[in-house]
Amino acid sequence: MKKTIYSLEVIFNLNERLFNNSIAGIKEEQYIERISAHNNPANWIAAHIVWARYLMLVFLGKAASNPYQELFENFRAYDASLNYPAMPEVITEWKKTTGLLKEALQSVSEEQLTADAPIKNPTGDFTNGGILAFLAQHESFTIGQLAFLKKYFSKEAMSYN
Repeated sequence: MKKTIYSLEVIFNLNERLFNNSIAGIKEEQYIERISAHNNPANWIAAHIVWARYLMLVFLGKAASNPYQELFENFRAYDASLNYPAMPEVITEWKKTTGLLKEALQSVSEEQLTADAPIKNPTGDFTNGGILAFLAQHESFTIGQLAFLKKYFSKEAMSYN
């Protein structure tokens, strides 16, 4: 474990549990429901999180085939005309990318982390480590959206346990 990204690993490990807790209790038909014209459905949000985890692998030097690349190409917003994956598929991909991310975090070099990232991010740190920090925040924020929908649909709050 690299000291420079230890805190990110802690967040990603916590988010692994929170993702699972935030979808628990949501029914299959609720995953595709939009609670307003201004909100994304849970299946879009969950697939977006998985897509972003695959993106993280690029910055860790361990790119893998991202099954949702076309759905979110150029950071594409929700589009009702597209077919988003069912939650069982998203959950399978979540587990897969979580394992890949853990492996990549263990093997990344300090040189890889301090190298310039191919895209800029809002943190102002334009290294691969900086974009990983941004993506950790983005993932946490997005899991919070799932937690809101869980509370809305199931009447139960997401658990940190």
